[in-house]
Amino acid sequence: MRMALPLSVLATALAGVSSGRAPVVAGLDHVPIAVTDLEEAAKAYRALGFTLKPGRPHDNGIRNQHAKFPDGTELELITAPEARDALTTTYRRHLAQGDGPAFLALFAPDHARAAARLASEGIGSKRLRSVVDIEEPGFEYLFLGGRNASPTDRPEHFVHANGTTSLIAVWLAGELSPERKLLEALGARVMTGEVRVPERVTAPIARFDEGEVVMLAADRQLRSGRKIAGVTLRVGSLAAIETLLGRTGAPVPRRVGSSVFVPPDRAHGLWLEFRAARTPR
Repeated sequence: MRMALPLSVLATALAGVSSGRAPVVAGLDHVPIAVTDLEEAAKAYRALGFTLKPGRPHDNGIRNQHAKFPDGTELELITAPEARDALTTTYRRHLAQGDGPAFLALFAPDHARAAARLASEGIGSKRLRSVVDIEEPGFEYLFLGGRNASPTDRPEHFVHANGTTSLIAVWLAGELSPERKLLEALGARVMTGEVRVPERVTAPIARFDEGEVVMLAADRQLRSGRKIAGVTLRVGSLAAIETLLGRTGAPVPRRVGSSVFVPPDRAHGLWLEFRAARTPR
């Protein structure tokens, strides 16, 4: 299903559109948010109205909780208490600089076709059991997933008090010309549009059928070198999240257009934008 146009596109369309081949990425998959204290982070996200599903035990000590949405997208709170292997070492190095999003997974329905596309573009990758790792310098934080449907999922895991139904955008910040080339190779349509982060800025947007990547300037990084700065979540209306935020005792962020923004200090290192579904921006 093609999502409704979520941005007021300024007039500059498709200066770098991909070559017309069928996209191998359909949209977004999930964002793992590395946190030092999983219980404290889970408490904060429940206060923001997310239902969290505990993750399975991991042999390397990783612990996680999932905020899962009906279309298969999700936010994942994740921690690694100690460095036991390459992945947990990466998480420990990340956490040494503070909580925040560590990875971005894009949704590739057919991993074999996605890997073949990357190879045809001269981009190294490796297929693992459930993901495609991109093996190029600078892309360590990016991989392709297949959306995580588990036999233990229950209907109640997808119902959130804040009304969230989907992860619809991820904000990147930095020198992103390699990312733009990669996203175009995977099938994104790139155009320039007006976005709110929460200020109004003009930025390139890489749009897939089921989500988009907003590409911001380096001064939008929350911590130097970390390219994932925020996410946008679709909600039915803003009333539920505003009510929940009012109960926390902290100041309630004001509406900006059709969105409410939760700042990084309340979301463990990233901006959370809750955008009302009925009003494209």
